[in-house]
Amino acid sequence: MEKRNESLTDMVAALAEGRTTPVELAERSLERARQMVDLNAFVTIDEKIVMAQAEAAGRRRSRMQESSPIDGIPIAIKDNYLTRDYPTTACSDAAPLEPSGVDATVVANLRAAGAVIFGKTNMHEWAYGATNTTSNIGPTKNPHNKAHITGGSSGGSAAAVASGIVPAALGSDTGGSVRIPSSACGIYGFKPSYGRASRHGVLPLSWSLDAPGPMATDLEDIIHLLPYFLGTDPKDSSTSHAEEFGPLPKPGSLRLINLSGPGLERCSEVNFVINEALGRSKARVSQASLNNVDQSFAAWEAILHCEASAYHQNRLFKGSDGFSPVTRAHLEAGNRLTAVELLEAQKIRGQLMTQLLDDLPPWDALVLPTLPIPAPALGEEWQKFSNRKATTQDSMTWFCWLGNLAGLPCLTIPVGKSSQDMPIGMMLMGRPGEDEKLLALAKEIDQNLNRGG
Repeated sequence: MEKRNESLTDMVAALAEGRTTPVELAERSLERARQMVDLNAFVTIDEKIVMAQAEAAGRRRSRMQESSPIDGIPIAIKDNYLTRDYPTTACSDAAPLEPSGVDATVVANLRAAGAVIFGKTNMHEWAYGATNTTSNIGPTKNPHNKAHITGGSSGGSAAAVASGIVPAALGSDTGGSVRIPSSACGIYGFKPSYGRASRHGVLPLSWSLDAPGPMATDLEDIIHLLPYFLGTDPKDSSTSHAEEFGPLPKPGSLRLINLSGPGLERCSEVNFVINEALGRSKARVSQASLNNVDQSFAAWEAILHCEASAYHQNRLFKGSDGFSPVTRAHLEAGNRLTAVELLEAQKIRGQLMTQLLDDLPPWDALVLPTLPIPAPALGEEWQKFSNRKATTQDSMTWFCWLGNLAGLPCLTIPVGKSSQDMPIGMMLMGRPGEDEKLLALAKEIDQNLNRGG
């Protein structure tokens, strides 16, 4: 796992220069998928579908009529995105959806650009968990150590990218489900600002928290993919004022606030790696804490449970619904919450946004570890770090939920390894709608870290 995998950006250059073809890329990805089937990263791959797309891309390129720079590049799709040529099951036996001839908007955008829709990736059932151990096809294994989890819910996508099967994949993020497995598997993952990327055709977990996002080998890959994510979509009213992805501004100041304090604890090893990375970032770093973190976390959970239960009402009360016991318990928890409790959670949400955006000293990005611990081993139910003891599920979402509750753009970048050689990621959070500014800042920091290390 030490050798860097070929990135989407590498493939763009190789295709443009004639050093490879879409068919060669597809054959290579299919071969790697066969070799790494024990990762359990994929729900389904149809080799005929993959090769037909690659051959069509090859014909376009031979006529110099490629649809975009990514024409012919294989990209994996999380199994909660609708795809016209594959079933969509959300890795659940509860009312799996058959192919309907419909693509999620992001998938349709990528398909129109000529990307090879490679297959559907394993995920935590209905995206309702952060470990990727609850799935009707079994857990995904971490390519860095198969005895460890990938994190979730987009764990299959992370494993597919980290293992080099594909250079990029799609995930969805409600409390970190793009960023958590990206960090645990040592890749880059981006959650756009709420309302800038269309959720149409992505099966919801919690509609006011959800965001689709790309996961990739390299930060430049994320930048290549965001034009197919961001912008107005009449099929998703939350994007009615969304701007299309624009050029990155020139990096200005690098004022970072490293958040810590009660509710934001992390293990000493992760803390050391993050502080060392910040020291090499050439940024001006200050420290700050947040008030009432545990209360805000409870508000995020309340909103998530209520919205998920509302979406699944019809399935939930069928005699034989197919949910796993864990997922059913989460959904029933949402049914027990009252309207008063939901309204109180929404009030706390507003207070958190004020605290992050207005009450802190001036900042260009907020910084946290993506995870408070390296990826745990499969089967571990509890984690201890600093002075806290938390379930593995809560440990995985320990920091990431902040970005969803406040609607912020968020990015995780790999910055180091643990003593057990497991990846450690650093999360950067920007201001709502300022996705390009966050990426420009992150690119500068990422380059500083690479040059410095």
